Amino acid sequence: MPATNSDVRTRFEAVSLRDRRGAWSFTIAMVVGVAGFAAGMRAEPPPAPHADMVVRDWYFRESLNAIDDWEGILARDAEELPAAPADSATIAGFPVPENGETVVWPNPVPEPLWACGPDPEPVHVRLDGGAVIVRWGGEGDQGRESRVAVGEPVVGAKHLGGGGKSQWYHEYVRRFDGLLAFRPNSAPFAMRLPPTWNPRLGSNRADIEVRNVSNRPLRIAVRGAVHERRPDETTRERLPAGRGLGNAVDRRSVEPVAVELEPGATKSIPFGFSLRQPGGALVRLEVDCDGRTYRIDRLAHVEDVAAILGGIGRILSDASVGASDPSALELASMRASMDRLAADSASDVGAAWSGLFLAASALRDRLLLAQVDFNDLLFVKRKPYVSEQPFMDGHHCYNRPGGGIYRLSPVSPTGSVTPVVESLGLGIYRDVCLHWNGQSILFAFGNGKDRPRPLPGDQYPEATGEEHYDLYESIVDGTGLRRIRSDAFNDCEPFYLPNGQIGFTSDRAEHIVMCGSDIHVASLHVMEPDGTAVRQLGFNVFNEFNPSVLPDGRIIYNRWEYNERSVTSLHDLFTMHPDGSHPAPFYGNATIRPNVIMFPKAVPNSSKVMALFTGHHGQTHGPIGTIDVGRGVDGESPIRVLTPGVPVIGERIEDSRRGWFSEPWPLTETTYLCSYTPTVRPWHEASWAIYVGDHHGNLALVYRDATISCAEPMPLVAKPTPPALAPALSESDIATGEASLLMLDVYRGLTEVARGEARFLRVLEDVPRKGVPTGGVICTSGTQIYTVKRVLGIVPIEADGSAHFVVPANRNVYFQVLDANRREIQRMRSVVCLKPNEHRTCVGCHEPRTQSPPNGLALAALRPPDRPAPPAWGAGTVSFLRDVQPVVESKCAPCHTRDRGANRVILTDDLTDQFTIAYEELLPYLSVANAMRWDNPVDVYDQPPYTFGSNASPLVKLLAAGHHDVALTDDEWDRLTTWIDTNAVYYDRYETYYPNRHILTGDPDKSLRDVYGRRCAECHGKESDGRTGTWWRSLDRHDVKGSRMLTAPLSKAAGGSQSCAKVVFADTRDADYRTTFEALGAVAGRLRENPRADLRSLVEPPR
Repeated sequence: MPATNSDVRTRFEAVSLRDRRGAWSFTIAMVVGVAGFAAGMRAEPPPAPHADMVVRDWYFRESLNAIDDWEGILARDAEELPAAPADSATIAGFPVPENGETVVWPNPVPEPLWACGPDPEPVHVRLDGGAVIVRWGGEGDQGRESRVAVGEPVVGAKHLGGGGKSQWYHEYVRRFDGLLAFRPNSAPFAMRLPPTWNPRLGSNRADIEVRNVSNRPLRIAVRGAVHERRPDETTRERLPAGRGLGNAVDRRSVEPVAVELEPGATKSIPFGFSLRQPGGALVRLEVDCDGRTYRIDRLAHVEDVAAILGGIGRILSDASVGASDPSALELASMRASMDRLAADSASDVGAAWSGLFLAASALRDRLLLAQVDFNDLLFVKRKPYVSEQPFMDGHHCYNRPGGGIYRLSPVSPTGSVTPVVESLGLGIYRDVCLHWNGQSILFAFGNGKDRPRPLPGDQYPEATGEEHYDLYESIVDGTGLRRIRSDAFNDCEPFYLPNGQIGFTSDRAEHIVMCGSDIHVASLHVMEPDGTAVRQLGFNVFNEFNPSVLPDGRIIYNRWEYNERSVTSLHDLFTMHPDGSHPAPFYGNATIRPNVIMFPKAVPNSSKVMALFTGHHGQTHGPIGTIDVGRGVDGESPIRVLTPGVPVIGERIEDSRRGWFSEPWPLTETTYLCSYTPTVRPWHEASWAIYVGDHHGNLALVYRDATISCAEPMPLVAKPTPPALAPALSESDIATGEASLLMLDVYRGLTEVARGEARFLRVLEDVPRKGVPTGGVICTSGTQIYTVKRVLGIVPIEADGSAHFVVPANRNVYFQVLDANRREIQRMRSVVCLKPNEHRTCVGCHEPRTQSPPNGLALAALRPPDRPAPPAWGAGTVSFLRDVQPVVESKCAPCHTRDRGANRVILTDDLTDQFTIAYEELLPYLSVANAMRWDNPVDVYDQPPYTFGSNASPLVKLLAAGHHDVALTDDEWDRLTTWIDTNAVYYDRYETYYPNRHILTGDPDKSLRDVYGRRCAECHGKESDGRTGTWWRSLDRHDVKGSRMLTAPLSKAAGGSQSCAKVVFADTRDADYRTTFEALGAVAGRLRENPRADLRSLVEPPR
């Protein structure tokens, strides 16, 4: 017998809301056994204490649907919902009684959608003379108070789901935030709205009480409208990704009502409206009185039952559940009830609809939690990291302390939480790793000391400068706690290795990040269980972080690199053996999306890896997905995103209408534990909680703490220990250690290059920044790269394309394919780092890594490895001023003098602010790579041969064609083309006395700019910052008087070149000439006392 609507209303008794301080709480009364419900439906127990938090969490996540719709309504109808100007004479905002009486501003957000955030404070408003007094909180001496002008916008409340900006530059815009502000304006009446606001599906009524506070009769008219987004006619269920909504907005007017009021009289005005669609709606109330309109916008929400039932259906479909299964019967009954209620949405069905939402949510959670097949869960309580880039979350940065490590048993919101470790003091607990036997854990505790930058409103305990992270171990019940080792370094991310050692990441290598932020980078290390015999595994120039162990015994980790490639786009997965040998790309080394892959973990009983996909800048959050390298090692094909609607983000953190995920733990290929926040702002202290989720976007709360965020969920179960891979022949890490590499066929991957063209392989080193911990970005080149370069030498390529050679161990080396003239054909824009005595083989150059090696014995393999032959000027780091400028001085500068009238290009060795004139003026004639652009495909993907370097550079083509009979010696050609192929690096070291190499600073720079403005700008333009040329901001390093800003404007009679269109300085007695001379002389004096790094390279031994 079908159930009637009254039966349904009885079955799903309404959710009642009360204030949570006496505030408001959820009470669920579900009557069992109602006609039309599945016979197999279980009776629910009385609500337990945890039930309140679970239901709050359901509504917290529902706020995403509501906000999505509110944003759509406000965006699509902006032209029809104009914001009232502050000085509008007709639209006056929120009415405040002119007699000084206090009224309460009606918070526009429905009460259930404040579920997990701070309770909104009541906002009391009254006029006081010509100003408005606004009080948040209690009356009398309670709360905080502000005095504002009439009509001045006042922020009444802030919702957790609203937009905002971090301390960096990531701003999330939410239009509905504007409705949480109001403009108080004087009115001749007082208006009181119902104290609670929770409209539901179907008919609603919100009576409005108005009272005339003036001394004259008033006519008050109330009108309104309801705005709802129109569902897409082709999609009934609102899917997590976009939810099937169309862009159109339905608007329905509310019947206007007018009342006449004598002075002091009060009347109640009925305001009835209906809500017909699940999701968010806008209810606009306009009150007309005395020729003015007072506008009050209120937001509404109807639970999206269809989306929940759709998710349940997908869960059951995945499990191949038959129609007679009790859960399937429940679902069928709920769908029938939903259809009946939706068909009767003009009547009072809201309570029943809310009850149906609760029952559907409970069924979904029950099905998801049933997929958790273990009894105990470890997790961490901590406040979200606040940082600019994911690697900073890994180490170094000072963050908000608090929390601990906890155990939940059983794994459900009904479980008991017991502390494992929370007694180590004020700091951050992080990076928990469970031993395969399930009996002990490793973790890091402490804090970073770099860059304490609180978010607006945050108050951090003051950093002492002594903070660092140490590693600890304990039994899973918290006993046996021991600190493994402690020193001044940051040791984080510990993990057990199958051979009994402990791996971890540490900044003890003293490498400094290149692209800004004076902080250390992390490298992979290993030690014995007692903390002794610390050994560095990874020697990457940049960061290595988020390690874990694969089932085959390899370490998988994230490696950031930007050797002549995009600084933002390549934080991807690599693997290495536990002895540090055989580092190799796993996925994404030529993939632009995602930018960063974090927290990689092997999926049980699968070859896939699950990870978080996040962006270069911003906190560690984004979508969760799996990577199947059986489908490829780059691009989209290997990736499957498991969190619909959450964007796979690039360099900048993009907007998400579905919240953010972090720290996934795979249960299967399609289900996972995670930390998740249903907000767009990821830095809320207490918005993150532990969930179980699936690939359809279904989520069920596992645990939430109302006071602090939760992270790092981990099943407390034993699992098989991976094999202990055999170590390399020697674990020596001596500085002079060497390895060898055999390339089988350089032409594999170079299909455009004819056999025989590749004759040599150049071996280079990307040099780490060590010993220079401050200075931010330190300029090394004018070609948009970050690193210093060392040329180790060249080796021959055999006729079959093979090469066999020695490389220094524990160094970041890379290679370039050269032609017979030793000019670049192709370059490697990554690095490889081998261990001492390691012997590696590679197939070719830029060949697909899934390609098999050639069948046959390489010629180079028949002989011992070649030792790279260093260039004639030595195997030190490259310095333009030392190694290349002499060639330019000898062969180019005699013609390319300081006379711009005679030369389009000036090639003298005069010093500019950061380089030399010759260097800066040669750059436009080079073809070089760029590491400083963000998310540019050219800087990520492999480029064809002859894209970069000497063969592609116009300068080399010009000289090779016989430019004015200039003839370079072999040594000069080698110097020039080698320098170009090192991406035209300028400096040979990171050390610098001058901030980012600038020498034209302070008072001398000001004096030069002033003179330029007075005497030069008339002809040369107002740009006086040197960006329009190198002529005036330069210094003759041999003789200050020869500097172009002194000679070009000076008359020939006075010894100048008089290159300017007119004489500027008649003689050297000119006051501005003397000012210029003294300023440049001051710069020269500073350089004599503290030479810039390029000048040091002339007198100090090569590095």
